[in-house]
Amino acid sequence: MDSPSWGDGGFAVTRGPAATDPPPRRRRSPWITTGIALAAIIALLAAMQPWDADRRQAISDQIAVWTNPPAPEIEALAEAAGMSETGRRIFFASRPVLEEAESFNAHCSVEGETVLGCYDGERIYVYRVTDDRLAGTNEVTAAHEMLHAAYARLGSRERLAVEQLMLEFTSQLPPDHPVVRLVDGYPPEQRRDEWHSRLGTEFAELTPALEQHYAEYFDDRSAVTSLNEQSTGELRSLEERINGLVAELDALGADIDAQSADYERRLAELDADIDDFNRRADSGGFADQQQFDAERSALLARSDELDRAREALNADVERYNAMVAELGGLDADYADLYSSLDSTAAPGGGVG
Repeated sequence: MDSPSWGDGGFAVTRGPAATDPPPRRRRSPWITTGIALAAIIALLAAMQPWDADRRQAISDQIAVWTNPPAPEIEALAEAAGMSETGRRIFFASRPVLEEAESFNAHCSVEGETVLGCYDGERIYVYRVTDDRLAGTNEVTAAHEMLHAAYARLGSRERLAVEQLMLEFTSQLPPDHPVVRLVDGYPPEQRRDEWHSRLGTEFAELTPALEQHYAEYFDDRSAVTSLNEQSTGELRSLEERINGLVAELDALGADIDAQSADYERRLAELDADIDDFNRRADSGGFADQQQFDAERSALLARSDELDRAREALNADVERYNAMVAELGGLDADYADLYSSLDSTAAPGGGVG
């Protein structure tokens, strides 16, 4: 049976009846037609065998979609993320909404971490991110939460099979992989579900068996993984620049400490040698003028060398301070961008 359209009913415009026209036929209400269709589906559900759980769920989801048609902006999210018919049905059946901070925070637990979306077992909530630098975030979040809903619909046998495929893939990732570290922070009972959503939306290359699994939910999975790259690009670039600058500061700071210690040692030695030279000059401790001139020239050369070392040290200190200022600016840029992802930082978004 063809699925009904989620758009307009497509009513035709007819001319008014002329005197010779037959009386107009009463048009059946589309709601009556839909009601009959739903009644037939419900009867079918009742007649299905208990083990036909997948069909029961699919029909139940379709009924939810027909009775709660998605808003255009929700359809746009599914389209942009490359969802398949099955993925769209699961997504729309979860009655997803894009929400501003206050209502989102009321629906999703946001204490202790930045949360962009949640699936509560019935509905999907997506925090509306509007910063152009983070374009694609809403679409990726929508797909991520759809995969949570899809995971919840897996039968026990299929779920075990998928979890084995995920384990084989994730066990090959290095322990310091950012997603590995992130998922390891989840409670153990949530990690497989979280991996299911993250593998499908954040990893462009998966094993053929995993690709086959996710093909159930995406006609074009590259659409969502590309959006993920796009949406995290600016933050990732800032992180790389910050991390690189911190590494440079650490290295330069250590070098400045070493230079400073060496300068202080050499300066103390020069001061001591100058004091000794002056005492011997006052007491006639030089054999002749030639010895006096040679030692004096050596001390002056060491003093000039120390002046150059001091100037180089000061230049490095100035460079270090400039890098610290640059790091402060990058940190501010990062904080500003990240605040666009934090529903608790938005006006009216505070919790507690």
